[in-house]
Amino acid sequence: MKNLNQIIKSLFIVSSLLFATPSLFAEQKGVIVVSEDVNIDNLSKKELERIFLGKTTIWENGKRIQIGLSTNNSEKTSHFFNDVIGKNQRRFKKYWLKIVFAGYGIAPKLFKNDKNAINYTKKQEGVIAFVTTDSIKNVQGLKVISIDGKEYF
Repeated sequence: MKNLNQIIKSLFIVSSLLFATPSLFAEQKGVIVVSEDVNIDNLSKKELERIFLGKTTIWENGKRIQIGLSTNNSEKTSHFFNDVIGKNQRRFKKYWLKIVFAGYGIAPKLFKNDKNAINYTKKQEGVIAFVTTDSIKNVQGLKVISIDGKEYF
């Protein structure tokens, strides 16, 4: 009986520690970042969709919108494409191929990792990019944009 009580207490302590520190097991989330020259703090989901589909091409300050996408985390990227843009990644690329070859737009820059997408966003003007939250910790020169009041996807 004494052993059983010790096991129960041990399990209770371990489970308490696990639930007390959810950040250890938190799911990596995606965020929208813009270069510092972009004067916005919040976009609606519809506005974001229009930007990433090339239907809105100019910021309020008159600068051309440049799009960057990190494709290193396929699960988060798939979620972003499906839930925010309304197209899977294959359909998104096909969509942009038609636009570019018809001469109606400049394709988004696709990066293999968040670091490259972040460096591009910091160095260029008018950039909006999708990256994961872990990659933007302690990064200067970017602004995180809320989408319908939420910072994370």
